[in-house]
Amino acid sequence: MLVLFLGLQFWTYDSHGQLYDFDQIGLEQGMPNSRVNDILQDSRGIYWIATEGNGLLRYDGYEFKPYTDPSRASQLFMSDLLEDAQGNIWAVLENSLFRFNGFKQEEFVIPLENRRPVEVAVYDSLNLVVADQAGTIWMINQAGAWDSLSIKDVKGVNDLAVLNEVIWLATDNGLIRQANGRMERADSGKIQKVFPGPEGKEVFVLSDFGLLVYNPSGTLLRSKPAAWKDIFITTDYHVALGKQGQMIIRDVKGKILEFNSSNGLPLQDYKGCYIDDSNVIWLYSNKGLVKLESLAWQFYTGLDAAAPQVFAVHRKGESYFAGLTSGYAEINRGKIVVHKKENGFPYGLTLSIESFEGSIWLGTEKGLIQNQDGIYREVKTPGGGDFVFAMKNAMNRLWLGMGTGLFSYKNGRIQNVSSRNDLPPATVFAISEGNDGSLWFGTYTEGFFRYAKDRWQVMKELNGVRLDSLRFSCFAAVNENEIWAGSLTEGIFHFSKNGVQRIPVQNLQFAEIQSMAVASDGTLWVGTNKGVFEIRKGNVSNIIKLPYHADLNEQSCTPQSLLIQNEQLLAGTTAGLQVLHLNDYRTQRPPPRLILTDIKMFLGQNSSLPEYADDSLRFTLVPADVRLPYDLNFLSFNLTGLTAYQKENLQYRYRLSGQSDQWTLAGSRREAIFSNIKPGHYTFEAEVSRFGEGWNPSGIKYTFQILRPVWLRWWFITLSCLALGTLSFIFIRDRLKRANQRLRLENALLDMERKALRLQMNPHFIFNALDSISSFIFKKDPEKAVRYLNNFAKLMRLTLESSMEHLHPVETEVSVLKNYLELEKLRFQGKFEYEIEVDDEIDYDVGIPPMLIQPHVENAILHGLKPLEDSGQLDIRFIIDEDLLVIEVEDNGIGRKRAKELHKRKDHRSMATQINRDRLRLLRVSMSEKVEITILDKVKESGEPAGTKVIIKLPAENI
Repeated sequence: MLVLFLGLQFWTYDSHGQLYDFDQIGLEQGMPNSRVNDILQDSRGIYWIATEGNGLLRYDGYEFKPYTDPSRASQLFMSDLLEDAQGNIWAVLENSLFRFNGFKQEEFVIPLENRRPVEVAVYDSLNLVVADQAGTIWMINQAGAWDSLSIKDVKGVNDLAVLNEVIWLATDNGLIRQANGRMERADSGKIQKVFPGPEGKEVFVLSDFGLLVYNPSGTLLRSKPAAWKDIFITTDYHVALGKQGQMIIRDVKGKILEFNSSNGLPLQDYKGCYIDDSNVIWLYSNKGLVKLESLAWQFYTGLDAAAPQVFAVHRKGESYFAGLTSGYAEINRGKIVVHKKENGFPYGLTLSIESFEGSIWLGTEKGLIQNQDGIYREVKTPGGGDFVFAMKNAMNRLWLGMGTGLFSYKNGRIQNVSSRNDLPPATVFAISEGNDGSLWFGTYTEGFFRYAKDRWQVMKELNGVRLDSLRFSCFAAVNENEIWAGSLTEGIFHFSKNGVQRIPVQNLQFAEIQSMAVASDGTLWVGTNKGVFEIRKGNVSNIIKLPYHADLNEQSCTPQSLLIQNEQLLAGTTAGLQVLHLNDYRTQRPPPRLILTDIKMFLGQNSSLPEYADDSLRFTLVPADVRLPYDLNFLSFNLTGLTAYQKENLQYRYRLSGQSDQWTLAGSRREAIFSNIKPGHYTFEAEVSRFGEGWNPSGIKYTFQILRPVWLRWWFITLSCLALGTLSFIFIRDRLKRANQRLRLENALLDMERKALRLQMNPHFIFNALDSISSFIFKKDPEKAVRYLNNFAKLMRLTLESSMEHLHPVETEVSVLKNYLELEKLRFQGKFEYEIEVDDEIDYDVGIPPMLIQPHVENAILHGLKPLEDSGQLDIRFIIDEDLLVIEVEDNGIGRKRAKELHKRKDHRSMATQINRDRLRLLRVSMSEKVEITILDKVKESGEPAGTKVIIKLPAENI
């Protein structure tokens, strides 16, 4: 454990002009109340501020958000913040304790009347220790139950601390240690502050006498007289806060720094100090917060109040040299001496500084000046006075880059190197030496001059790149084959044996390259108007903001010259000299953490997100588990990287899983906007990093849902389908019912029509049969008349039996036809023979409408066969063709054309034919147009008629 300020003599120095980068955060920066009593960074990285007048504030580095109900006056005056093991934030109010568990605020009042808490500390994971103004010690658990501890003779509790469940009290009448129910007074006198050291190894105590250090057992280890107001101790820094704006810091290496208004610390009456997890030091007072981000930078200003720009930097021993507009400055152990014309310096503008032959050499606007032990000597250069832009001590010479070319100095003589080595005339603005002793000289118009291995070479082109066309602003050599070069507009170029590597301005935040230097480990440092970039192995690994102070006439801090020496980076800027201690800068700091600070809806949409949420996120109170209607789908998410260190170098990336898996690089923009999000489940993911560092994978994941419209949700679709199905079923059932009723009526009507037609046909047949019988009687042939009459009776019986049926078997139809044909054959003796063929595949149950074929058989006999002089032939065939019943009636009679010629009577009309046509029409309706009749005229090879063939096709229906 480091010994803090004990047995040490603090050396002092005149720190005029040496500043540190303190930032004031108060009313002007948006703080609603600048009267700060305490500050705390919790385990999530969030800063909490206790104020007088606005209660508890949350600070994310950008905005302040109050977490106290303004209507409750008792919560507006708050002090002594702490976080317990459950992550709850506690604070001391005027008459009670305040607890914020991340969702709600609660107050806990001490049971005794007129008692007010003054200090609070965490005892263990379940209890807190509270001291009231009367000196009573209380224990309070998470449920809010109070229990008092017996500690006698306590007056004026000033501070309270707990170390390994041992209570330490700083009181007006001594230091009290209480453990296991036993109380012991470790020291007398007024004790102001008690603070447990890191790792629990020591306890630091501030008394009227000074600083006391105890071990955990209560044994005094050491003491040191001092007049400090507060202390804060971490593993890396020990901070002691004095009165009237004084502060002393000791780091882990024993380096001691003293701060006051002369080196940047604002003059205020500070109440206390705090160090966060990034080693950022916070001071708080009635004027707000003061932040010291890093001790790595030292800033020397006041070198020239009228013109603070530094054009050249140089270090010799413990002294820094800075070239100014009106001379140069020398800084030694914080003491600054400015050399101008008023105190003997011959010229004004100093552009370069170098050490050579035990003297300091200054390159000015009018030539070279030697400073040897405070005596200035002007060294004349050929051609008269000229700007000396650059100087380099190398190869036992002092090399001079001037407006008229390249020169060198040795042993009191100036030599024109350009003319002696036939180098083209050009202004040499910079000189750099490689680690192998090679020298590079930069010009504006002729590229680079290189001197290596006793050989000069003009480099107008390198690896195919025209050097004289890029107008480089600076460069740094690595060796004879490798250099870095920077351009104001084209970025950085790396020339080596492997080719050319370019870092475009997009990767450098579009910065203007002004200066560069290469460290011994190969790291390239680049000065720009955006800060100092650190480039390792050709990649940007970091960017460092240079401290900026508003009192410097609003000047920027662009480094115009860089120098690396003894783990220090010297930057001559437009606002003074800055020194970066690289070891301090490279101190490991935790990566920034990320929180979601707000979610908003846009485009005139309802902005009340909580009404669509089931919960809220702890401590930020951002609505969680949001389910939004389909038309509230334009969202923005606000992010904050939680760190006080290099906050300006934070960069963000985000994506919306469910919409895209690609990350969107947002740079420093902390808002992610998504419009017209389609219905579905989404997870918003975001990560943060410092520029040049890796992404912190422990980012945020926020899930939400955009609901489908009501008409697209499954239950609505299901109900709609059910309703539509029900209505369709009812409608179809009703239509089928009506259709069936109509079909039954139509079938009944068709059946009645068929019966009527059959009734018309039977009388027609009966009339013809009786006519035949009468002819036999007339011809006095009673035997034929009786035989005909018997056949007629059989036919009538069969006809009557089937007349009432829609279909009867084919076999019945064949019997009817045979009886009919026998009657007709008897009637027309010797006129025709007949044959009936029935397909073997026709079953008994295959039906046919009754008397469907008879009219065609009758026509064949009467009109086709009867007029023949010889006997004719009538063939009737019943055939099954797939699902059709085919009936063919074929005769070899005179044909239809000849039959028409024999019956020229205009009033003659075949009733059987007409009746059959009507029957076929009805059959087509009842059998869905599947009934077909074809009549073919048969012709001999000579062209004469050979008879008629009738083909009837109808469905082969079963009875």
